[in-house]
Amino acid sequence: MKDNIALIGFMGSGKTTIGRLLAKALDMKYVDIDREIVRIENRPITEIFEKEGESYFRALERKIIAKESKDNNIVIATGGGAIIDNENIKSLKETSFVVYLNCSIDCIYERVKDKTHRPLLNVENKYETIVELYNKRRILYKISCDFSVDINMDTNMYDTVEKIKKKYILS
Repeated sequence: MKDNIALIGFMGSGKTTIGRLLAKALDMKYVDIDREIVRIENRPITEIFEKEGESYFRALERKIIAKESKDNNIVIATGGGAIIDNENIKSLKETSFVVYLNCSIDCIYERVKDKTHRPLLNVENKYETIVELYNKRRILYKISCDFSVDINMDTNMYDTVEKIKKKYILS
């Protein structure tokens, strides 16, 4: 069994919610990479994207994932785009049981359509953007994970936590 659990998946897939519950259920520390970036930078992600650009944000993300994944007994909720950087996946795979929250596009859209804090969705047609990004990233999520859990609008988050917990313990 690896020391940590890392949650990957598209924005709105439930990484933060499931991560908190999973950490509590397994008596592990919880870290949300996006929240760490906001804390360290002392500004919202939208501002980081606006003023410094996505590449600056991705460099911060890489640095924090590398640092946090060296810790033990931790549940790490990554950002939705963390998997586009091979260094992130390498850091996570070395120390973590990587779980893909495979959320349906319609569920993602319902969860994020009214959110303003997601810089990649500050566009006119959010649904089309979600579909395009999701299709680009889907294969990366699939090949990067040790375990995948399907998520939709009817999914019970506590059942999801139990599925991950059981698979992790048996890994």
